Amino acid sequence: MSIEYPDSDIAHVLRLAFGRAVPAIPIPVAPGQSEYGMAFALHGPRVPGRVLLLRYSPQHQTRAFRAFTVMQALHDRHFPAPDIYYLGWSYYMRYVLLLVEYIEGRSVGDRPHAFFARIGPHFAETLAQLHGLVWDPFPNLAVTPLPYAFHELLTLVRRLETWQLQEIVEWLLGQLRQITELPHTVIHGDYSLQNVLAEHTRVVAVQGWEQAVIADPRFDVGYTSAMLGAYGVALSDQFLEAYSAVTGPVPDCAFWEVFGALRLLARVARTLSTLRPPQRDRFLAQVGPHWQGLLEFVASRSGLDLR
Repeated sequence: MSIEYPDSDIAHVLRLAFGRAVPAIPIPVAPGQSEYGMAFALHGPRVPGRVLLLRYSPQHQTRAFRAFTVMQALHDRHFPAPDIYYLGWSYYMRYVLLLVEYIEGRSVGDRPHAFFARIGPHFAETLAQLHGLVWDPFPNLAVTPLPYAFHELLTLVRRLETWQLQEIVEWLLGQLRQITELPHTVIHGDYSLQNVLAEHTRVVAVQGWEQAVIADPRFDVGYTSAMLGAYGVALSDQFLEAYSAVTGPVPDCAFWEVFGALRLLARVARTLSTLRPPQRDRFLAQVGPHWQGLLEFVASRSGLDLR
């Protein structure tokens, strides 16, 4: 494929980012890189070999600014987040553009058990590293207290009228009064196997920072454990063991795991509520095993009968 100076957003972004026209050719985006991304190979002195151009529609502009803020702060602390070269608006439309480092690495693909078997300990240790960072001051991110997040989720669940979700909410309400929040820190918000790249047994990049906020670190712990629990409780147990080996025991862990699972279940139920029968059937066939896996995970942590 010949080198080109493309007549598109990327040409203008590259000129702004590096101060001159940069030859670039499109390359495939690796699975798991980003739902927003387009990748390019660059040619010339003093430019990175590959970059990822992330595009955020007007209704998702907040996600772009959040990702930019946290990735910039984390890169300064040598955390494995992509470097950032440019943030701005599209030359042609109202999209926000974020030009970031393209990091080579293996993604989870369709083999979560094999991927976790290889990187599981370092996957957990990387999250513990994030939660252990000292901030003074914090990056300019939204603060999310538990009462606010719980009320938001409760409102959604009440509207969905799915009986399993109602049962889970009642169990969480019974636990809520005894929960004391830990000191807040920067959390990823969507830490999962799908959002990391690895080399051999180590995580080399954490991506997908659009949901990052300042909150109790157990938001991440519970959510990540639930994501793994959809594939089997054993994965969650291994993750918690490796995370706790760095941080110490996680107080009230079952509450946060069930809360994380409810977030995932509510997301699925909300999507189902918007689909017509043909699309609904296809979606159910795709997510059915994960839905059942999450319900079994919740039952193992709470003792609820959700059959």
